[in-house]
Amino acid sequence: MSDDPRGEAPTPVRRAQGDARPLAGREAEVRELARALADLAGTGAGRSVALVGEPGIGKSALAWAAAAEARALGIPVRTARGRTAQASTGAGEPRLTGVREVAAGAAEGGPLLAVVEDFHLLASGSRLDVERLLQAASTGPVLCLIACRQRQLAPWHAELLSRAGSAGSLEVWDIGPLSREAAGELLGDHPDAAEIHREAQGNPQYLKVLGARGQDAAAASTAVLGELAGLDADSVAVLEAAAVLGEPFRPELPAAVAGLDVAAAVRALDTLTRLDLVRPAEPAPRLALRHRAVGDVVYERLAPSRRVDLHRRAESALAEQGAPIARRAHHVARAADPDRPEHALTLIAAARELLYRSPAVAAGHLEAALPVLRAGEPHRHEAQVLLARARLLTGDAAESRELLDALRSAMPDRSGEAGALADSSRIERTLGRYAEAGALARSGLATLAGEDAAIAAALHTELADHAYDLQEYVTSRHHAETAAVIARQHHDRVGEAQALAQSALGHLFTGDLATAQERTTTAAALIDAAPDSALLTNLNASLQTGLTEGMLGRLVDAERHLTRAAALSRRTGQTYVQPQILTVLANTHLRRGNLDDALAALDEVGHRTAKGAGPAEEAVSSMVRAEALSWRDGPGDRARAQASAERALAVAGASPTGWAVTVRCFHAEWVQRTGDPARSRWLLLDAAGGAGLPRLTVWRKPRWCDALAQASLAVGDRAAVGQWAELAEQCLEQLPSPGRRGFALRARMRAHAAAGRTGQALDRALEAVADFSLGGERVEACITLLAAAQLSLEADRTDGVAAWLDGAGVLADQCGSARLRGEVVRWRARLAACAEAENAPRVLPALSPLTALTAREREIASLVSTGMTNIRIAESLFLSVRTVETHLGQVYRKLGVSNRTSLTRMLMNDGAAGGGPVPDSRAPQGR
Repeated sequence: MSDDPRGEAPTPVRRAQGDARPLAGREAEVRELARALADLAGTGAGRSVALVGEPGIGKSALAWAAAAEARALGIPVRTARGRTAQASTGAGEPRLTGVREVAAGAAEGGPLLAVVEDFHLLASGSRLDVERLLQAASTGPVLCLIACRQRQLAPWHAELLSRAGSAGSLEVWDIGPLSREAAGELLGDHPDAAEIHREAQGNPQYLKVLGARGQDAAAASTAVLGELAGLDADSVAVLEAAAVLGEPFRPELPAAVAGLDVAAAVRALDTLTRLDLVRPAEPAPRLALRHRAVGDVVYERLAPSRRVDLHRRAESALAEQGAPIARRAHHVARAADPDRPEHALTLIAAARELLYRSPAVAAGHLEAALPVLRAGEPHRHEAQVLLARARLLTGDAAESRELLDALRSAMPDRSGEAGALADSSRIERTLGRYAEAGALARSGLATLAGEDAAIAAALHTELADHAYDLQEYVTSRHHAETAAVIARQHHDRVGEAQALAQSALGHLFTGDLATAQERTTTAAALIDAAPDSALLTNLNASLQTGLTEGMLGRLVDAERHLTRAAALSRRTGQTYVQPQILTVLANTHLRRGNLDDALAALDEVGHRTAKGAGPAEEAVSSMVRAEALSWRDGPGDRARAQASAERALAVAGASPTGWAVTVRCFHAEWVQRTGDPARSRWLLLDAAGGAGLPRLTVWRKPRWCDALAQASLAVGDRAAVGQWAELAEQCLEQLPSPGRRGFALRARMRAHAAAGRTGQALDRALEAVADFSLGGERVEACITLLAAAQLSLEADRTDGVAAWLDGAGVLADQCGSARLRGEVVRWRARLAACAEAENAPRVLPALSPLTALTAREREIASLVSTGMTNIRIAESLFLSVRTVETHLGQVYRKLGVSNRTSLTRMLMNDGAAGGGPVPDSRAPQGR
């Protein structure tokens, strides 16, 4: 009498003892069904629920969950199924009863879970029995679950459900798609989880078919195949033809592929549409399989010979219709005939057409063509060259380089050999082998021997990149401008844009800001005017333009160009450039304060494009991740930030390249943020080459001068603070670049503070805030507002502080930074304490010796006086033990004490005396 529901769910929730596997994304529904069963067992309250949704959406899985819960409570379960008129009699199979028997059991009066599967397939003669079942659930201890597909409801089905719902005797639950997060529970660490979720439209069954992993995928495929049971031969043939076509079709096409006359095919399509295996598609009168997953399952069960035969028929039918070569090539690639040389030509032509729009598909076509082409055939060499380029575009650098090395000596012309050398140079540079990259590009130019070839622009572009990596900016500028001229002559506007953007950086780093701005504006205009089809041939152009715009402080434009490039690389599968695009985009998001967007881009770098990433992208992306995590400061972010910062430093190593120097500088700044300014200052000077920062360009120096001024102020080296501020201002005079002025102003703020000139320091701080805000750098603007508030409060000044903290709070919220929000809260509390102290009677005591300490040193000294160990202090302040020990040593030296006991006694005596005010001349602690 008792039975479990079975149906279209890919992984029924049949819970064996001790197995409590939850239904991903259906927790709320399962809880509600469990509550209904508890009410049924406790009070005898019945209920009816219609589970309505797409095939595979999880209706039967919910019924399984309810059945498992019912059994656990001792409640009998009875199940009827519309698609099975007769009960199963197989050995070991649970007995499926009819609706009449289930309704009769419900009328007996005892607690019961009654399940009607595939209600949409019930014959109209069962209507009275369903009504009796709903009546029993509304008046007695029965939980009735009705599972159905909306598209397949007959009018009487829909009328019955509608009437029962209006009468309040039936609840209708629309079972929708799974969220991305819930789908992740099914797909696990699948590298294409996001794409599969989008393709599957959140349907659990399709997720498992497309994810193709283990028993879940097998169960999902079996469920789809179960829908084919009972189909006539013509319907099966048409369904197989549709699966092979893999695209929307007119009825005539599957008829030709299946070998049927059109009338028979139309009748079969009517059947398949009634069973919801085929649906109308746009533009009418086209049809398509219900979902790609259905086609995948049907296709996989085809015998190899049948599959080849259907593909060859499909190609012939499409050729007769004059279909585009790319559509025909899809079928030729799966059924190429060695005795038909035109098949190889079709595949090569399609690969040439798809090379940039879908390089992975192009590579597949070429791999299918090569076995058909015999050695020495004229098109074999072209196919190999195209395959090498396709492999490069999809990020298979090693295989591409191997192919190129084998082909170079056999190139039919110098231009072809030079093109192969340009590709090889790009591969070597991406992998961090700069000397090899430069040598290959120079060899390519030598091969051309002055020939006016378009490929010369690509070679000069490679040499410009190579020189830029080695910080040889004059050389880089020369090659970039040569490339721009050649590209313009050959009407390659996208290549010209890339070269102009490269040239702009060369001008920027050699002190010519006006030319850099002009070149960048022209490059951006060329990129904006280019259609996607043109940009796809050279996504590096969009990357270079966005990178240069970011350097010039045009963050909104940079974000726009990089976002477009990232979308194109995703759409086409050009993964070779994705790591670079996403890394630069993440850094742009970070500078604008879009922390979550920055981390999302970095996650994509890690999950989807790792094979195309070189050491530069790995190090820089790890550095940007550490920065973003540090500012977001959510649960676990600090540990992840530290690991990411260490990874960036390890990859950068001692490399002399510009990106490696930048990574080491950022690591030094990150160390300062963790509370160790002395070590940070040493690391930064080491990275930048010592006094004068010779390893940094004039453009880069203001930022790191500010960092050095902050570290010097924190360790009490007031003279050095002024020196770094002066160097920053000198650099700004040489190159008044947007976005750099804020750092120089902030460095001068620290110098004024060190000299006790609080008013002037605050003036510079507010000017820096304005500069950062104009450039859209929200994190830097927020940091500067907080520094101004700290400076003012530690000088016992409260005017304007509330407004600064309000502005910082808004910026912190916009950035999604818990760290900055915490700082805003801390200084608001300090402001409130100052206001309270101002309203109390004041007696000016003698100046305390503790005024010699910085705020951090006083904080640590105070905790020492409570008896806390260095380890406990480090944990409470989120510092390293080493940092605490360094600060404590400074405290002993400044106060003239030698141990914790003497320090505690001094603090107690100072407290008894009331302490002394902090004069304006005391330097504030830097962040």
